Amino acid sequence: MSNFVLRKRDSPFLLSSVITSICLFVLSTVLYSARANHVSQSVPQQRRPISPPSLNPGNDTNVFQGDYTPITIGELDASSFLDFRWDTSLALVPHQSVTAILPILSGSLEKTQDLLEPFFHPLEHVCEVVIICPDAIVADVRRMLQRTFASLGSHNHPDVSLRPWQGYTESSIATLRASMDVVSGWILIMDENGLSQLSRPMRDVLLNPPNVSLPFGPRGVLRTEGTSSTIFALGQAHPARYLYPPFLMSSSLLAPLASVMHVAPDPWADLGQRISEDRPDSTGGLVIAISSESASAKNLTHQIEPLSIPDAPPLRDWDPDPSPAISSAITVSGHFIFLLPTRDDLRAIAPLICRMKSRDRTVKIRVLVYAEGYDRPTTRLNWETEFFETYRCDIEYDVLISRTMLSFTNHGSAFLSRWLAEPLAINVVLTLWELDNLVSFISSAQGRMLYPGATHIRIPRLDLSNTEWMSALSVKEWQNWHRPRIDISIITKDRPAALTRLLHSLQAARYFGDPLDLRVNVEQDCAAESLRIAGNITWPFGSVFIHHRVVHGGLLPAVVESWYPRDNDSYGLLLEDDIEVSPLYYAWLKMAILRYRYGSASNRAPNMFGISLYQQKHLELPMEGRQAFNPRALFSVLGVPHPFTPYLSAVPCSWGAIYFPEHWREFHDYLAVRLASTALAIEDDVVPAVRSNHWAKSWKKFFIELVYLRGYVMLYPNYEDFVSLSTNHLEVGSHVKVRSAEKQDLFLLPLMQLHKPQESSRLLDLPHGSLPPLAVLPILNLTGHPTSLDALVKQGLARRTELLDCVSPTDLYDARSLMCASDASLP
Repeated sequence: MSNFVLRKRDSPFLLSSVITSICLFVLSTVLYSARANHVSQSVPQQRRPISPPSLNPGNDTNVFQGDYTPITIGELDASSFLDFRWDTSLALVPHQSVTAILPILSGSLEKTQDLLEPFFHPLEHVCEVVIICPDAIVADVRRMLQRTFASLGSHNHPDVSLRPWQGYTESSIATLRASMDVVSGWILIMDENGLSQLSRPMRDVLLNPPNVSLPFGPRGVLRTEGTSSTIFALGQAHPARYLYPPFLMSSSLLAPLASVMHVAPDPWADLGQRISEDRPDSTGGLVIAISSESASAKNLTHQIEPLSIPDAPPLRDWDPDPSPAISSAITVSGHFIFLLPTRDDLRAIAPLICRMKSRDRTVKIRVLVYAEGYDRPTTRLNWETEFFETYRCDIEYDVLISRTMLSFTNHGSAFLSRWLAEPLAINVVLTLWELDNLVSFISSAQGRMLYPGATHIRIPRLDLSNTEWMSALSVKEWQNWHRPRIDISIITKDRPAALTRLLHSLQAARYFGDPLDLRVNVEQDCAAESLRIAGNITWPFGSVFIHHRVVHGGLLPAVVESWYPRDNDSYGLLLEDDIEVSPLYYAWLKMAILRYRYGSASNRAPNMFGISLYQQKHLELPMEGRQAFNPRALFSVLGVPHPFTPYLSAVPCSWGAIYFPEHWREFHDYLAVRLASTALAIEDDVVPAVRSNHWAKSWKKFFIELVYLRGYVMLYPNYEDFVSLSTNHLEVGSHVKVRSAEKQDLFLLPLMQLHKPQESSRLLDLPHGSLPPLAVLPILNLTGHPTSLDALVKQGLARRTELLDCVSPTDLYDARSLMCASDASLP
């Protein structure tokens, strides 16, 4: 945190202005009436012709305009309006209890003084203004603040502090993180525009706010199902799904919401969603509108046009703590927008578009090429339609026609609004990751208002030609693109060459714009070269954390303690340093996670604990010893319709795999119970007749026990010729004492490479070019024999009863109930 802090002079506070009092009275009356579900006078709704939504950033009450039945304030009876009395529960917030969060970006740096102007006056309720900015411009911001406050003389103002954030963090995430540190009771959350785009009455309400339980502000996505606005002569309030800054909220609402800190690209939607989950009315905030006219009830007109978003269907009831997932009312087809700078970008992503069109003829795809139609003799922004012929399909696209490069002020946003035409039908907007004028605007809060409810996905230009696998995603999976977050955890000790090889393969992989954090776990007695390599990692995809043990722990704690999930959208990729990954490993993981964790309810099951990168070529667990294994040959013999299908196996993979958060937490608890020997002696065999019972120092021994007792399974790839998403180089280490060429050949697999031009992606060498439904995946037990999920679960329960003499019900993901162990019996 910067030490730049400005303190206000002590002086008595001035009385609030008359207009502030009027606005506060109106707002509190509106909220009181909303709570009482009593409207003073009904106002007839009027239909008007359908027109595309528009955005007017200069009008604080023109929030989202997308519903075609506007709610209008007309003439009301003043006497009935005056019948409402001040609700004591809506008194003002306490004196000096509001902290304001104001982000300053490079684009708003020159406007710093204007953004701070509302806080230059004595304020009864605002105690501090926290200015946050990227660390790259902190010196410029500090100079601007010093210059600004040097000109104030003896003016009274709240305390002002400056806090920089790391430059790769989105400003909305940085704003929420700063809000989490606030100790005052209330927070005024702003974006880079501060309060500059609000009318004076709305500004006064936010600076002198009433004490209400929900966040409130002038902009948000409105709820429309089964609700109606509460309407008064001076304004209205409407229940919202979520709000966009600026808005005011109680800091107590942020305490349980730390998990939104890593969500992209719209944490405001997450914030509102998580607030609404704790409310029976599913409201995440209130959109308010205050007229800037006089107190007269005559001839006031103001419109809020609510945005209609379909409700999410309930998740299956086997999940006690489901991850919130965006639902789409369209389950087969969808409406996709591709905004690309050049025709070359369109050419690169054409395989994805063609595959999407061939999979579903009803899918709607619109493409705009926006950076190759300049210097054209035109008097207005417009577009021309062209066709692009490929060896797979013909693609219709539009080219922006303009005299000069498009800037996204009023004209640019109006053009996009006109081109989009049907914003409420849009499911996905895809742009490049690289920032230009359009991408910056589309990513902003104002730009997102043009496609409310849609998911914005940004793909780096380098990755466009490898996006064909995304055609296998359903609309619902596309819309949940930003939910999962994968953390990479490397375990290393004294194999610096192997560590370097692994890091190079990770750096060469395609991540499609997703952020990933990297953690390197280094053993106490590691090689100095390994520690040096870890300390010099270049990782442009997220943050890097180095964990160096000071006491030797061994491989079991090194792996088990290398990662722990922060929430149920957090996934751990565990890699020992003798692993190498495919450039497409992340695409395989993303495709599988979206299908089996965020897709339709029928494709989600609590039994699945992870996804393997490695193809099984041998069975390690039969008591007879290691056996060659070919799943394609096995499935052909069994008569599986598609022998090349991925499959489920009870064997946990340690040669490159991702583990799900609920199961990894349960494993931590299981290991604590197991090592404490309170339920079973440590030497007792849990799983009958498997070689892992003799792996005394292996974490996999204990994970296999948990898998057996629960009936858990992992997803495995099954590509031709054992082409894999990871391979094991079998380096000498804790479990490998001699590294012969013969042994290496047993475990070394060919890695899937990036496809060549005009070749299809090998990731889609799947039944019908897509990951199969969960119900049709073949299932194998620990020794490679076909089975079913029901059989695995019954087998585990029977073994639990035999070992523990315990028949009490077991809770999902609860190792203590599984082991019939009370908290008191644990160390």
